[in-house]
Formats: sequence, structure tokens, C-alpha cells
Amino acid sequence: MPFVFDKPINDIKLLLLVLFLYFLVCFPLAQIFLKGTIFLYSFWSPFFFFATLILLLRLKRITFLQLGLLDMKPRNIFLGVLLILFPVIIVISLDALILNAGMATNDLFSGAELRKYTGEELTPLNLLLAAIFYPAINQIFITGYTLNTLAKGNLSSQAIIGNGILYSFMSFHMSLGLLALGIISAGLFRLTGSLLPAIMFGIGCASAKILILANYPRIITVLVFLV
Repeated sequence: MPFVFDKPINDIKLLLLVLFLYFLVCFPLAQIFLKGTIFLYSFWSPFFFFATLILLLRLKRITFLQLGLLDMKPRNIFLGVLLILFPVIIVISLDALILNAGMATNDLFSGAELRKYTGEELTPLNLLLAAIFYPAINQIFITGYTLNTLAKGNLSSQAIIGNGILYSFMSFHMSLGLLALGIISAGLFRLTGSLLPAIMFGIGCASAKILILANYPRIITVLVFLV
């Protein structure tokens, strides 16, 4: 694999320091001081990831090549577009299936509208951060940097599965959805040699989640095991 760091031991020590700051410094501080501010509490982790990546790039401890961000082949872009559309199409199709099958009136789906996002949560800034910035920076930091450093560039089958656990652990939320997202992301990274398809798949999943909460809340009942 081309994504190998020059000094794996030093890079792993640096990663451990970053993770120490993330889990044992920033996370407790966010719980203590940011819970009263919904915006900062919701997005502190991607802001941490972004600031850390910028610092590491400026210090030349990582490169865009190591992060898998330089391979912009047309096939990867085309695959990425399909991966953005796929989760969205699944959501729309699943809701149409529920309606056409007459299941929407079932008691199982009663009160679904109460789960919808409010207008306050659907501001342009929140949508931009939740649908694009958050999933993109998560993929770059978790799959492109953290996993690749731990695996020393060798994305084996074990590393791919491990990325699912890593994704859930670093999101502070263990779920089948995040587990699958992490595994698929690492698999795409290994298959294509580029992080672009994984980033676009993450954006597609995030967009599908927003679409569910904004327009198709009844699907939450069907996909509750993934949340």
C-alpha cells in the first residue's frame, strides 16, 4: 500500500498524544462547559479533528497523500457520486414502500412526526456542518489518519473491521450503523486507494439521516437498530 508513514514509531506516539487530548482532556471539558451551548456541544469533535489535521499538515507530520486525498481519478469521483445518492435513494424508496404497503397507519409508526427536526435544527449552517463538514472531517481523521497510522498503511481485513469499532468509539456512540459505516469506509479506502469515495459515502449517509429526521421520521422505526 502507498500510504505508509516515514517514521511509524514516532507517528504512533504522536497519535497517542492526540487521542489522549481528545478523550481525556477535550471530551471531559466539553461535558462540563459546552452542554449549555447546543451548537458547540454538537460539533466540538469535528472542530478538534479539523484543527488537529491542520496543525499536523503545517508541521509536515502528515501529507495529503498519506491521508488518501490526492487520488482524484474520474472513476473514484463517479463512485463517490453513486455512494452519496445510494443512501438517499434507499430512504425515499423505503418510505414509499411503507406508504404503498399501507403500513403508515400502523400503530408501530404512530407519533413518528414528533421525532422530526425543528426549524431551529435545520438552519443552513447546521445543515452544512452536519451533512458535509462533520462526515468529511470524521472520515479524514478517523479513517485517513488514525486507522492508517495504527495500521501503518497496511489496511488488512482486521484493520477494516477495526475501523468500524474505531468509528463508533471515537463518536462516543456504539451502534450497528456507525460500525457498518467505519467498515465500509475502510473497505472503500483499501479498494480504491483514495479516501474520496469513503468521504462521499459518509456525506450520503449523513444526508440520508437528515432527510429521515426532516421529512421521513417514520423510517426511524424501521432502522432503529442502526441508530
